[in-house]
Amino acid sequence: MLERAHCESTGGVVHLRRERELASGHWLLSAASAANRPQAKTEWKERGAAWLRPGVLFSAVEIPAGVLHAAVGLDDPRRCAGPLAEALEFGPLFYSSDGFQSEGSYTALVPARVARLPEPLPGVVTLHQRALLLVPAPHVTEPVQGGGPWWVSPLGGPGLLCPPERVAAMAAFGWGALAAAKGRQDA
Repeated sequence: MLERAHCESTGGVVHLRRERELASGHWLLSAASAANRPQAKTEWKERGAAWLRPGVLFSAVEIPAGVLHAAVGLDDPRRCAGPLAEALEFGPLFYSSDGFQSEGSYTALVPARVARLPEPLPGVVTLHQRALLLVPAPHVTEPVQGGGPWWVSPLGGPGLLCPPERVAAMAAFGWGALAAAKGRQDA
């Protein structure tokens, strides 16, 4: 369902969700080189995902799906969507069933400075600034037929990213929950 808001000053209707998707898409496409932007746009349209490079605009961190599932106490990406979005302050997070040797993974978009930290965020894999990252199109917010990444928590607008400390805290909590569960099994 398309979100709508009445615009008092113009008497028109603003389609907020679509406008956010367009603005977010343009911003994300800035992560592709100027020569590759048309190709990335076409890939979004035809395949629902395109290869982009984190770097100047954002960094990306990957977390095994099982870790975040343990953190929220749920085992399905659809069911985890709400709790994860809330825990990460509605920052951009997407799921891919192909990550971590087909265990599945979540990728959080965080500020670009994270890739330059002298000590990496604990419990996550920080992608190198020149890495290629398969990013879903802004409108892909449900699992895709045949696989592919999809937004669990879509980008709310240009530059609105996950707080790195929240991502690290969720990962630490999840790793702790997994260790505790393993300890109970081994006992």
